[in-house]
Amino acid sequence: MTMKTILLASTACFALSAAASFAADKETYQSDTKIEKDSAGNYSEKDTVTKTDANGTTNSSKKTLNIAVDAKGNTDKTRTTEISTDPKGLGNKHVVATKDTEQTKYGMVTTTHTKTVNGKNVEGTKDNYKSTSKVQKDSEGNYAEKDITTRTNADGTTISFEKDANIAVDANGDTDKSTTTEKVTDPKGLFNKHTVKTSNTEQTKDGTVRTSQDVTVDGKMVESKSETTQQ
Repeated sequence: MTMKTILLASTACFALSAAASFAADKETYQSDTKIEKDSAGNYSEKDTVTKTDANGTTNSSKKTLNIAVDAKGNTDKTRTTEISTDPKGLGNKHVVATKDTEQTKYGMVTTTHTKTVNGKNVEGTKDNYKSTSKVQKDSEGNYAEKDITTRTNADGTTISFEKDANIAVDANGDTDKSTTTEKVTDPKGLFNKHTVKTSNTEQTKDGTVRTSQDVTVDGKMVESKSETTQQ
């Protein structure tokens, strides 16, 4: 399959003329777009924009989109972005990056999301953050999700949060749901990590609903309860 490439020449020309018009103020601007696609639906796009202002701060944006289609019509999409701010000087670049994927295969749709923040933020303090998410679902109602977030504060404290959620549906329409969350706080130093974990379940079968909840703190059970009701 032949890929068709499209270069946005007008954008490139604008970048050159824009750079010339900003020369008196010592500002520069450049943008570029490249697209490739074919008749089967495969697609690739890359956009880049870079601007440097009179103070020497460089702001850049990079975006990509890729779509792959197989012979059975299954698709695989990936989208990424990277936005950076780099003031004049050393060690003060701030970068925010994201990545999103969507895969459709045999009726199952799987999506993921990742976000990463690293560098010095606008207040000048260190900013270190990352989050990821993955979701799987189908037309029958089956569902699975996993989320993880990690952040390190300026004082060195690391806080992480993890969530797992699952829903299973059988042929009779009965459901089995479970959700587990875990939060970990780890101040800078040794032997001072704090972990809180919560587990919830809900099972529906033949008109009976059974629920439960367990809570542990640093590995010790602090709460456990269950209940059975009729619909």
